[in-house]
Amino acid sequence: LEKALDVVEQEVAEMRCRFDKRTTEASRLAIELDQATETINAAENLVGKLVGEHSRWTNQVEVLQTDMEELPLLSQVAASFITYLGASPEDARAQLVQRWSKEVGVSRFELSKFLSTESEQLQWKAEGLPSDALSVENALIILHGTRTPFLIDPSCRASSWLKENLKNSRLEVINANDNGFMTALELAVRFGKTLLIQEMDTIDPALFPLLRGDFISHGPRSVVQVGEKLMDYNEDFKLFLSTRNPKPDLPPSSVALISIVNFSTTRAGLTGQLLAVTIQHEKPQLEERKSALLAKEESQKVELNKLEESLLQELANAQGSILENKTLIESLNQTKKNSVVIMEALTESQNLQASLDEERNIYLKLAETGATLYFVIKSLSAVNCMYRFSLTSFLTVFKEALQAKASSGGKDRIESLVCTLKVLLYESICRSLFKADR
Repeated sequence: LEKALDVVEQEVAEMRCRFDKRTTEASRLAIELDQATETINAAENLVGKLVGEHSRWTNQVEVLQTDMEELPLLSQVAASFITYLGASPEDARAQLVQRWSKEVGVSRFELSKFLSTESEQLQWKAEGLPSDALSVENALIILHGTRTPFLIDPSCRASSWLKENLKNSRLEVINANDNGFMTALELAVRFGKTLLIQEMDTIDPALFPLLRGDFISHGPRSVVQVGEKLMDYNEDFKLFLSTRNPKPDLPPSSVALISIVNFSTTRAGLTGQLLAVTIQHEKPQLEERKSALLAKEESQKVELNKLEESLLQELANAQGSILENKTLIESLNQTKKNSVVIMEALTESQNLQASLDEERNIYLKLAETGATLYFVIKSLSAVNCMYRFSLTSFLTVFKEALQAKASSGGKDRIESLVCTLKVLLYESICRSLFKADR
C-alpha cells in the first residue's frame, strides 16, 4: 500500500510539475499574444496615419522631380526676363515670356512666384510698393539683377519704396545736380554705402568706370577711377539711379551697362493701383483680411514643412523596432494630427482667398474706368504741350470721387462713383484748358 501511495504521490508531483510548466507557458503565451496584438494595433495605426503622408509625399516627389527638371529652364527664362524686359510694358513682357516658355518647353512661368514669396510681396507692399504685377516684377529685377538699376519713375512711388526697403543698408540719397554730388559718390565708393542718385536724366561720365566695373587690383585691394581721383573700392558699395523723366536721354554706350526698369504708368498697372485704392476706401477690412490670409498661409506652409522634416527625422533616428517605441508612435500621431489641421486650414484659406478676390472684382469696373480716363486726359498733350497732368493730381481727384455720398451699395454704388469721377475730372480738366480749346 505504501509503495502504491508513493507511486501515486510521484505521479501527482509529476503532474503538478507539468501543470506548473503548462501554466507558466500559458502565461508567457498570453503575454506574447498581448504584445503581438499591441504591435499589430500599433502597426495598423502607424500605417493608417502614414498612408496619407505616403500618398502626399509621392505626389510631392513627382512635383519636385518635375520642378527639378524644369528648374534650369525656368532659371533661363527668369534670367532673360531680368536682363531684357525691364524697360518693356506689360503686354510685351507677357508675349515674350509666353514665346520663351514655349521654346524652352515649360508650361507656365511667373517671375513673381519663381523669385519671391507672398510674405515678401506683402512686405514690399507695406513699404510702399504699388501692388500691381508690373511693380512687383520691377522690384524683382531691381533686387536680383547684376547690372546697376536705372529707374524710370515718373510718380516717385518706386523711389519711395526703394528708400524704405534699403533703409538698413547705409542708404544715402542725393540728386544728380547737387553741389556735393562727387563728394557723396567718392565717400560711398570708399566706405561701401548704398547710394541712390535721383533726377538722373542722363548718365554722368564719372559713373562709367563704376558701371563698366573697371577695377584695378593693388595687392589685396581694388581701386577705381571716380572723376579725376583713383579711389579704393569697397565691395559693399551699391548704386541705384532714378529719374522722373519718362524719356531720359541715355547715350547708347550706357544702355548696355545699366538695367532700365520702367515704372511708367500702364493701363493694367494703373487699374491695379486704382482697385487697391478703391478697396482700401470702400472695404478696408477686405484688404486686411486678404493680407492676413496670405501671411497666415505662408506661415502655415512653413510650419507644415517643419512638421514633415520632424516626422522624417524621428523615423530616421528611431532605434530598435519602431512598433515598440511608444514615445515615437505618440509623437508621430501628434505630428500627423497637426499636419492634417494645417492642411485643412490651407484649403480653407485658399477657398476664402478666392471668394475675397471675387468680392474685390466688384470694384473692377470703377478702376478700369479711372485708368481709361487717365490715359484720355494724358493724350491732351497732343493738342497742346502745356496740357500735362500728373498721376498724383489724378489720384487726388479719384480719391475725392470716393468720398461721394454712399448709395444703396453694390452696382448702384459703383455706377454712382463712376458718374462722380467723370464729373469731377471734367470740371478739373476744363479749368486747365485754354479758352480756344474749350
